[in-house]
Amino acid sequence: MITEKVKRELVAGLLINVAQLLKEPVGSSDSHVLDEIIEGQAIIPVKGKVILIRTGRGILVQAELTVELELVCSRCLNNFLNPVSFTIEEEVLPVTTVDSGLAFPMPQNPDGFIIDSNNILDIGELIRQYALLNLPMKPLCQPDCTGIKEISSYGST
Repeated sequence: MITEKVKRELVAGLLINVAQLLKEPVGSSDSHVLDEIIEGQAIIPVKGKVILIRTGRGILVQAELTVELELVCSRCLNNFLNPVSFTIEEEVLPVTTVDSGLAFPMPQNPDGFIIDSNNILDIGELIRQYALLNLPMKPLCQPDCTGIKEISSYGST
């Protein structure tokens, strides 16, 4: 189980300016190596590589990342650090054109991720959602964790 503190802080944000990539032809790409620490109430290291590819509608984000999250062991209930690795492949759409700044018609409830009107892509929310999807169902601090020790109520051990 992931702690609430980590859920809130993982969204803290990693910002990438994609204005130049949006001006380039379809198929152009840009890559970024992440070795960031998202700080706040929790400190969450994010490591990996992000590749941004220009598509006809927006930008395709491809990434292979690892984040280290504080989880709660499902047997002994102790907190422990667990690396979570995942792959991202998601298309993000701009809300405005790069050259004129005119707004694109957007659906009322966009399902995907967007590039804001300043051409800044915040991949923090994308990382948060993919990290949550890749958490173990029953996290264990060790594969052979014995769980909570039973204590006799009569004073003998």
